[in-house]
Amino acid sequence: MKVLKSLKAKVLRGAQNNLSLAIYSIIIAILLWFVISMTFYPSVPKTIENVALSLDISGTPAADSGLSVIDCDVETVKVRLKGSRTQVGNMNSDSLTAYIDASNVTSTGKKTLSIKVKGSSNINYEIDSITPATATVFIDKYETREFKIKPKIPNINLAEDKIIDYDEMTCEPDVINITGPSAKLDQISTENGCFAVSENSETLNASYTLQNDKIELYGEDGSTINQDNITFDKSTFLMKIPVLTQKTASLSVALSNAPDNFDTEWLMSRLSLSPDTITIASGSAQAELPDKIDIGSIKLSEIGPGFSTSFDVNSTISKSKYGLKNQSGISSVDVKFDDTDLDTKDLYISNIGIRNKPSSNYDYSVSTSSIRITVVGPKDTLDELTANDFEAVADLLENETAKSSDSNSMVFSADVTVNCSDHNRVWAITKSKVQIVKTPKETTSENSDNQ
Repeated sequence: MKVLKSLKAKVLRGAQNNLSLAIYSIIIAILLWFVISMTFYPSVPKTIENVALSLDISGTPAADSGLSVIDCDVETVKVRLKGSRTQVGNMNSDSLTAYIDASNVTSTGKKTLSIKVKGSSNINYEIDSITPATATVFIDKYETREFKIKPKIPNINLAEDKIIDYDEMTCEPDVINITGPSAKLDQISTENGCFAVSENSETLNASYTLQNDKIELYGEDGSTINQDNITFDKSTFLMKIPVLTQKTASLSVALSNAPDNFDTEWLMSRLSLSPDTITIASGSAQAELPDKIDIGSIKLSEIGPGFSTSFDVNSTISKSKYGLKNQSGISSVDVKFDDTDLDTKDLYISNIGIRNKPSSNYDYSVSTSSIRITVVGPKDTLDELTANDFEAVADLLENETAKSSDSNSMVFSADVTVNCSDHNRVWAITKSKVQIVKTPKETTSENSDNQ
């Protein structure tokens, strides 16, 4: 029994001695490896990835000229370096700064520039490689320009018979200052390049004010311009949206200087208007938009075979109540006369009378014996007519000479109108004048005594 216990104790003592020897051997081996490494391999390589590339070029001639890096195709680089194991062993991507070499840049445009790396001056290392070694950058100058800004409301709907007066729709304020690369500012359309946009979806039946949600930029061709590297001096605008009530109204003309017995309706049916309707609108809540608009009048004596004329419809609408607006884009209306089955005939008439004598102190007489007239009417009717069917009348109501108080005899001209009392579809187109003699009436002896 004692022999077994003695043997067990010897075995345990031997094991303990072997373990200690192993531990000491490992420590000695590590120390030897370290000494050999430092002696025979003093510099070791190290690769550091994801080193951020700085685009700051301040301090360079380009920066002094107001140039900046607008865009770059590289964000991070991989750096392989060499250095003392104790120096570079703990270095990472935060220990280095990669930057572009813009020392020779003097103009705007696309450039290919070398990438360089710098780190702490307290660490000794050598740059072995930088990947990628170059970067493609775009150099430009930042500027600030003023642009006209307009409202844009793509989701707005309108109640029935309502429209938006886009000519009067405005932003407040109506200009915006945009700062960005000059090349990008050049792309913005000067007329339709800046819009304050509201994505609000309202149904409007009256004028309204909205605030924009965003700003959109467009080129001359209508393409959208991205807003990278662009800033605005303001981002909030009030958009005033004027809403109008609109209606389609028919157009008409009036006939003037027609005899009382003339068949006006028959003649008017031969006049065609092109266009014969127009869309009008008003912003007044009290507006009663008319069903028909009279754009002017035509004298009967002006209408004959081949007759046509035109009217400025805008001048008529501008004079109307409630500030009516022409929404059709129509500025002129053409009027044509249908002369089918009509003919003309020349006659000489001597039956000339006077109407509306302005003073009872004068005698008025026609010194013209006859006038030549041209009459228009249906062919079969004209064949039967003679000069005796017409009467010419000189109306002195608007004649200033006739109303003159000159006591001496005088002769003056007066316009005449011609009437055919027996036929209501025949009229004269001749613009004739006759000579009128104005003579003071002789006073009686009784009147002289009274004076």
